[in-house]
Amino acid sequence: MRPGFMTSVCPSQTLPELIDTAERFGYEGIEFRVEWGHKHGIELALHGGPESRVELPAARRMLADRGIAATCIATSCRFNSPDAADHLPQRESLRRYIALASELGAPYIRTFSDSLPEGDTAEREKVLSLAAESYAAMDAWAGEHDVTMLVETHTNMRGEWARQILDQSGATHLKVLWHIGHHLRQGQSVDEAYDYIGAHVRHVHFSAGEESGVVTDADNLRTFELLSEGGFDGFFSVENINPPDPEAALALHIQKFRAFLAVAGKG
Repeated sequence: MRPGFMTSVCPSQTLPELIDTAERFGYEGIEFRVEWGHKHGIELALHGGPESRVELPAARRMLADRGIAATCIATSCRFNSPDAADHLPQRESLRRYIALASELGAPYIRTFSDSLPEGDTAEREKVLSLAAESYAAMDAWAGEHDVTMLVETHTNMRGEWARQILDQSGATHLKVLWHIGHHLRQGQSVDEAYDYIGAHVRHVHFSAGEESGVVTDADNLRTFELLSEGGFDGFFSVENINPPDPEAALALHIQKFRAFLAVAGKG
């Protein structure tokens, strides 16, 4: 297991500054949040075409030369509409981001399939089925580019619903981004969610301290324990959105990461 952080922690930093920050605090990877005006420059062009605002080959070399991984492209692509027509522009956006991720050397693309209807089972099943269809439609393209799509356990996305999307899609390049804070707010424990998605988790959003909301140290430690037992070797990516003191947030989270990792038996 390796420590990383999302650019939401340091949205005003350029790519060279983010790499310097990662090295200084001991992080091994950077997750690039796109579409939010962050200064890293890893974005699609404003008006079509595959070009990004920075030269992706140069960015890839810069990261590789410093030994920092591009862990994930965190998009806003969302497949939660009950109207199939709404999925088509989302698929096109995802298609372009898969190509961007491939050029940068990022193995994962974060997507959403939430929020989901809770009181209407039939409507929820329809949304889940349409999400599965969209991921299935993008599976071959993702495979051609050696990129894996991730559905995040975000807002009310419970573990069993994320697993249902995976199973129904049949997609071989679709896995799970686990963010425990969201399903904890819905009353689903770490262990319960893990029972559904544990074998499919490829990336983790990590938050501790005051920014973690309902997540306790015990919850985070249990996540480390379960993933360690399951052989997870991916990134715990710090997701604090615009913290008032980015350096303090990074310092806290690297300390917490190392402490949890040590107790989980892998430190």
